[in-house]
Amino acid sequence: MTAASRPEGPSFSVAIVEPTTLLGRDVRAVLTERKFPASRVHLFHQAAGDTGLLAAADDEVAFVAPLTDDALETSRIAFLCGSAAETARFLSTRADGALAIDLSGVRNGQALVVPSEGDESRTLPSGNLFLTPHPVAFVLAETIRLVETLAPVTGITAAIDRPTSELGKTALDELFQQALALATFQPLPKDVLETQGAFNFWVPPDSHAFEKSVADDMAALLGRPIPTTILSARSGVFHGHFLRIELRLGGDAPEASGLLASFRAQKHAFDVVDPEDLSGPVESAGRDETLLLRCEASGRRVALTLAADHLRRAGALLAVRLAEQAAGERGWLVR
Repeated sequence: MTAASRPEGPSFSVAIVEPTTLLGRDVRAVLTERKFPASRVHLFHQAAGDTGLLAAADDEVAFVAPLTDDALETSRIAFLCGSAAETARFLSTRADGALAIDLSGVRNGQALVVPSEGDESRTLPSGNLFLTPHPVAFVLAETIRLVETLAPVTGITAAIDRPTSELGKTALDELFQQALALATFQPLPKDVLETQGAFNFWVPPDSHAFEKSVADDMAALLGRPIPTTILSARSGVFHGHFLRIELRLGGDAPEASGLLASFRAQKHAFDVVDPEDLSGPVESAGRDETLLLRCEASGRRVALTLAADHLRRAGALLAVRLAEQAAGERGWLVR
C-alpha cells in the first residue's frame, strides 16, 4: 500500500502473515481498494528458518520477514493467512498485543466474529484474537437467513465442490501441468494433489473435517443448531466453490419470483445470473457477490445453485471490514 493510496488522518501499522498465499494476496488488495488507514504494511512468512524472503507484490519486490513470537509487536492489527497448523503453533507462543484476525481456520473454543451488516449495530468482542468463519459456512448462513425472511428453514442439504485454489498456488501450478500432460500424453505430476485433479473429482482425506467445520460454523453463525447434511468433493477447477442446496421449510415454499426479488435486493451479497449465461465457479472468481445460478421453489423445499469465490467477500473483505470496525470501536482512528 503506497502513501498516495492512504487516506489523510490517523493511521497505524498492520501486518499480513503469509502475504504470498492467494488469501494473503486478496487481503492486500482489499486493504488498498478500501483505502484502509495503514501507515505501513509489514509482511511475514512462516516457512522454516529465520531468514527473510523476497517476493513479488504489487509489481514490486517486497521483503517478507520470518514470523517470530514477537514479530507483531509493532503492528496494531495482523491478518493471519497461513495454514491452520502453522497458525495454531504461532498463536500458542505469540508475545504481542496486536489484534490478530485469523483466517486460517483455527478453532480453539473461541466464538466466531463477523462485522456488523447493514443497519445492525453489534459491538465486537474484546481481546486480541478474532476467528473468522469458514467462507462456505458464511455463504450458507447468509442464504438461510435471506430465505427465512419468507419462510422458516428447518434443514439443509448441500453438495459442495471444493476448488483446487484452496490448496494454494503450488496446487494450481500442478493442476495446470496435469492438464498439459494429459493433452500431450505425458506422465502426470502428482506431488501436491496426489491424484489426477485435471478434469476430475475426488474425495480427499480431509472431507469429513471440512464438512464438520462448515456445519459447525454455519450453526454458530445462525445462533442455533439446524439439521445439516453436507456432501463435498474436490474438483479440478482453479477457483470458486460450487454449491447445490436444498432447503427444507417449515411451511409452504414462497413463489420463486419472490425469492429472486429478495436475492436481487441484496446486491452487496448476491448477483442473480440469467440461467442462459451458463455461469459457474469461473465467473465467480474475483467477485465479492455470490452468484445465484438457479432458484426453484415447490412444496416445502427450495433448491438453489450458487457459485462463490471463497477468497473475497467471505474471506478477505470480511477480515478487512472486521479490522475497520475494531479500529473505530477501539478509538484507534481518533486523532
